[in-house]
Amino acid sequence: MIKLDITTAIFIYVLFSVIITLLIWIIYGYKGIRTVAAKDIEFIWKCPVCYNTYIDSKHEDISVCPLCGSYNKKEENQKGVGR
Repeated sequence: MIKLDITTAIFIYVLFSVIITLLIWIIYGYKGIRTVAAKDIEFIWKCPVCYNTYIDSKHEDISVCPLCGSYNKKEENQKGVGR
């Protein structure tokens, strides 16, 4: 049988707890990173008034900013804002 001091047992317990916590943190951290899908890029709008970036797939030419309520017109230079 292996004999352990209480301090060694506590050290091993804390060490494995920290390692498991770090592994869980890393795994869920990588799952949280989300990329913008290519089909969503055409629905990305940037408000010229408040500089809010939002997605609106309902409108093609004019959209209402959800933050400030201003009407925004889709321009050619706004395409690909999320890139």
